[in-house]
Amino acid sequence: MVFSEFKLAGSRIQGIGLLFAFIAILIAAVVGIIVYSGQETTNFQGFAESNETMINTEIPVSIKKVLVMEGDTVSKGQKLAELESQDLTLRIADIRTQLLQIEAKKGLSKAEIKSKILQNKAAERAVISELNSQITTLENQLKINKELSGGLKSVRIKSNDSAKNPIEIQIESLKSSKEERRKEFAEINRMYVQLLSEGDSPETIETQKLKEELESLEKKNSDMALYAPFEGIVGSVFTKNGNGEKVFFKGGEKIAAYSPVMSIINKEPSFVKGYIPESHFSAIKIGETVTITSSNNKNPVSGVVTGLGGRIIPLPSRLLKHQNLPLWGREIVAKIPENNGFILGEKVNIAYGKNVWDNLAEALFKIPHSKLSAKETDKKKLNKSRNDLTPNPLHSGEGDNGLIEIVSDEPLKIEASGAVFIEETGKFIVVSDETEKKQPLLFEVARDGSAKRIKIENLNKINDIESIAKESDSSYLVMSSMSYSKKGKLKPERRLLASFTLTQGKAELENSVDFYEILKDFAEKSNGAAADFLKKGISEKSIDIEGMSVIGNSLFIAFKDPLLEEKGVIFEISDYKKIFSEKKIPEDKLQMKFIGDLPENLRISDIYMFSKDKFFFTASCMNEKCGSLFKFENGKSTLIKNFPELKPEGITADSSGEFFIFFDLGQKENSKFMNLGRI
Repeated sequence: MVFSEFKLAGSRIQGIGLLFAFIAILIAAVVGIIVYSGQETTNFQGFAESNETMINTEIPVSIKKVLVMEGDTVSKGQKLAELESQDLTLRIADIRTQLLQIEAKKGLSKAEIKSKILQNKAAERAVISELNSQITTLENQLKINKELSGGLKSVRIKSNDSAKNPIEIQIESLKSSKEERRKEFAEINRMYVQLLSEGDSPETIETQKLKEELESLEKKNSDMALYAPFEGIVGSVFTKNGNGEKVFFKGGEKIAAYSPVMSIINKEPSFVKGYIPESHFSAIKIGETVTITSSNNKNPVSGVVTGLGGRIIPLPSRLLKHQNLPLWGREIVAKIPENNGFILGEKVNIAYGKNVWDNLAEALFKIPHSKLSAKETDKKKLNKSRNDLTPNPLHSGEGDNGLIEIVSDEPLKIEASGAVFIEETGKFIVVSDETEKKQPLLFEVARDGSAKRIKIENLNKINDIESIAKESDSSYLVMSSMSYSKKGKLKPERRLLASFTLTQGKAELENSVDFYEILKDFAEKSNGAAADFLKKGISEKSIDIEGMSVIGNSLFIAFKDPLLEEKGVIFEISDYKKIFSEKKIPEDKLQMKFIGDLPENLRISDIYMFSKDKFFFTASCMNEKCGSLFKFENGKSTLIKNFPELKPEGITADSSGEFFIFFDLGQKENSKFMNLGRI
């Protein structure tokens, strides 16, 4: 009995010891978590910024007058600068010269016709006068003869009313001739009068046409100006000289087509750009939440990381404590909600990491830190701007090589073949050269790689989409490759050029045409190098269009194949929108551009145009898994970057000027993309 009690007491002591041991371990864990959390939090600085929209013109112009200065607040539709176009001025002068020439020509023609009428009337008077003279002579002779015959009593002339005197017959003949000649002259005169009234009809039509064009051009020239596209702040009013330095515009300066004249910035910051120290750059990922404060705004605002710089760069001098002691870091961009309270351009503090209670809750209760640390008010602000920016926790994220995989919770497969950036959403629209059942699908891809499909409504089928181009804020183009399938077929869905609108995540077809048939028609009805190039491609069944871009009213399409004299070919089609209505390309609307310094095994896979003479393009290897990025300027290609194990298929840039390359990894792997930063 005593032994049992002793044993029971021992068990109680042992239990109490275990309890104290557990408590000790728990305390150690809490301390460890606190220490760990203190080490995990990272603070760095940056600036509250906003998207800057460059404003340019589609034609060369001269600055008449700049009406705003940097830093001015402007309203939507406000006139920013008055312009004039030398091309328009020359065209106006040319039209005026043509009108003067037509007027002079018209005056000369009328004078000639009136002279002919006078000459005809004079000839008529002369002829009729001569005939009248002959008739009068014969009538006098007939009268004399009758008088003589009446005085000869011995002469008996048998009366016969049916027999006429030869002179009388001659008189009647002359009178008949006179009437005929009158009719002839009258007809000639009528013809000249008609010519006088109708002779200047073509000139009148041409004059009217030229006058209408002159009026339109004069109005366009007088109204030529730049207007603010939205309410904001004037960012820059400058050009760049040969050394890349800013030169402020003055009246009379000439501006090349598509050169930026000025920029407008949103009044309120829409993102923060921070510079994370070099020693901590791996601690943050796209899609992570950061907390932002400033000396002006102590209330913390939550932001979502949407971009990471692809390289380590020197920190701006404004962030340096000692100007002579440079620091290095990596750029990050975080989207922030509206009404954030920050001042445009102000310095902000960015904090990334978990606090003590977040770590404790996550460790003990498996509660994600984001559900505890963010204030409810911050959450509400963030949800609107965040939406689909949260990464897929199972798949997405940037790998060690800077590649971001495109994935989705949906069972979809993307073989990326082209992409454009959508400034309104901060996402990309990607096209795939293969889709399920040849459906007209687009893929909205966030910066973290998460994707969702968008179907182009009212478009039945399209296959082998190799390119996409942005026309305006809500209008886009997609194009099939125009190439034969592996089975040697070229079905209608592989021959399409289609335009569609994209608003609030909904895509609707506007127009579509059989573009292959249009190219074939051009080849058959035109002459020159472009027609010969197309005839070759059609006969060889080698046409393959991989890139497309729009600048103003010009459409640029890049051919992967065929080559022309071992050179890559790009078509520029002006007034391209008429293709949808006229179903043809006029010969004078198509120009060719050649890329002749590419390695033999590379072919163009996509283009990103700044102007017709300056653009970037990707090229993929023919028989290997590799490719490159090039810059084309001044008629020459310059290699920017090689991709030894990747086939680049699409290129685009975001609103901050950072470039993204999209790679097709084949049917067995998801496509990926890479942020190259500013090039």
